[in-house]
Amino acid sequence: MFNAVVWAVSMVLGTLMNSPVYVPIMLEQVSTPFYLAEGPHWDVEDNVLYFIDMFAQNIHCYHPETHEVTYAHLTGGPVTVVVPVAGKKNTFVVGCGTDLIEVLWDHRSNNLSPVTKLISSVEVGRTNIRFNDGKVDPRGRFWAGTMGQVGSGQLIDNIGSLYRFEYNGTSTKVLSPVSISNGLAWSHKKDTFYFADSPTLRVDAYDYNDNTGDISNRRTVFNLVEHNIPGIPDGLTIDIVGHLWVAINGGSRVIEIDPNTGKLFRTIRFPTAKINSVAFGGPNLDVLYVVTAQHDLSEQELIEQPLAGCIFAIRDLGTKGTPMLSYIRV
Repeated sequence: MFNAVVWAVSMVLGTLMNSPVYVPIMLEQVSTPFYLAEGPHWDVEDNVLYFIDMFAQNIHCYHPETHEVTYAHLTGGPVTVVVPVAGKKNTFVVGCGTDLIEVLWDHRSNNLSPVTKLISSVEVGRTNIRFNDGKVDPRGRFWAGTMGQVGSGQLIDNIGSLYRFEYNGTSTKVLSPVSISNGLAWSHKKDTFYFADSPTLRVDAYDYNDNTGDISNRRTVFNLVEHNIPGIPDGLTIDIVGHLWVAINGGSRVIEIDPNTGKLFRTIRFPTAKINSVAFGGPNLDVLYVVTAQHDLSEQELIEQPLAGCIFAIRDLGTKGTPMLSYIRV
């Protein structure tokens, strides 16, 4: 069991007379480091946080009451996303290599060989591509994108795609080509889809048809270059007022933006560079969980960033999220 550690960092809250306003904030370290933590998903039924450690090929569960982290180990390629299946206890949909699989796992304990079942496969036979980020849309369909990568190293641009999976596992290619599928969120009105193809340095929006799952009319809602923000947009989530909270990988920060105006509201600084993704959790959905990585850091950078790879919790942000959805399977 890990004892949480609280660190004081700074949050930039808007500007005053064209100067940034710095507000102290408490950053709670709730885990020891992982190599590449990704895909946080808060389960409102069990009040736990699921996430993955990609190249260790583990799905994890963080138990806030005890600070215990349990895991299940999978084979078949990098593990990229984990989401509960609706109405099925201890059942999850997981991206593993280019396979979408169903996993049976009791999150209260570790399991080195959980029972798995293939749901669907994409890009069959290709060894230089894998799933990346994934989320569930308002209708309970699962979305996940692929990206090009050789092993755990060299990235390959513009050979991935974004897929939508129906309740029976049938896949539809929604966007192509894509370099690194990230982000994924839907507006509360269920008429807009948000997405980040990370190397573009943008967060984009699309018109979204909730009945069909179709998207159209791409436009940019936030551009990192225009705001002089280093790094790339990675995972993101949406809060109760419709603001997007975006992890900036390589930029040591999480930003809050209004996608309707393009305004940057807040910047939260971190003592580590690789900020991978975010999710609102806690019993009241008012805790922002942030997952990070050691991946691709040099030996010197690891010495300078001893908290790289840790999971963090941030409270008292004055906002909260909405329940994350489970995949509906038939």
